[in-house]
Amino acid sequence: MISNQLVTVILPNYNHEAYLKTRLDSIYNQTYQNYEVILLDDCSSDSSLSILSLYKNHPKTSYFIINKKNSGSPFKQWQKGFNLAKGKYIWIAESDDFCDLNFLESQLQHIQQRNLDVVVAETKVVKDNKVIGRTQHPIFKQEFESRLTLDYFLYCPILNVSSIVFEKSLIKNVYKFTDFRLIGDRVFYFEAFHNKKIALNPLTQSYFRKEGDSLSTLSTKDLDYLIKYYCEHQHFAKDAYRTKKIDCSLYRSYVKRFFNRVKNRLSLTKKLNVEYIKILLKYYIHLHC
Repeated sequence: MISNQLVTVILPNYNHEAYLKTRLDSIYNQTYQNYEVILLDDCSSDSSLSILSLYKNHPKTSYFIINKKNSGSPFKQWQKGFNLAKGKYIWIAESDDFCDLNFLESQLQHIQQRNLDVVVAETKVVKDNKVIGRTQHPIFKQEFESRLTLDYFLYCPILNVSSIVFEKSLIKNVYKFTDFRLIGDRVFYFEAFHNKKIALNPLTQSYFRKEGDSLSTLSTKDLDYLIKYYCEHQHFAKDAYRTKKIDCSLYRSYVKRFFNRVKNRLSLTKKLNVEYIKILLKYYIHLHC
């Protein structure tokens, strides 16, 4: 038996008309019914609004907000949802994913019965509407329950935000993640979930779409993107070191790891580019704590 606590569901959308109907059906038909939905659209240029508008007056919809200008960041949309959330628990339901209809019921049972801070559903990978595998969240490579300690700092511990439900109280002092356009999710997990109790829930499924390129396919990105990717990681690690959340050794390991990720995906021609040479010089400067 679970206590009937309010859950805030935040749906940030940008140009996902092809997936919205499936996602919205998986939210509004949940077996657990004590939830509010915050619909956020970041100035979509497709037909998303015509789909979202069908749910504007739904009794579960507490906010329907359309940006007049694209923010350029899903993480700013997350923060907007956090500021409006009334629930004890939060679920960020990305607009291109979907889930089982018992998702909230099962997640709340897990988080309450095991006294967790964060619960992660079993996550299946979908491409062309077919399940092609499962996502192995790094934190669960050895155990089904853990604390998000510095042992996981080199890795993004959660690979699909749609798969998690967490206590709203965890976001009290979270704000820096919105400064990042590419790795804001990783920064958010570190800010909000560090040293918190987290467990895998195998009794419900979240379905994570991988229809196009992502950060995991860096080889398809151009030099400008890769440089921004490295700089964001370096900035994140430097801030963690400056605030004494990590030591010098971990900082240097982190910087090396993400510089090598970029370097190993560049051709010789791109390595002769003046912008790469500049970032290479900065990298050696960055190695000094």
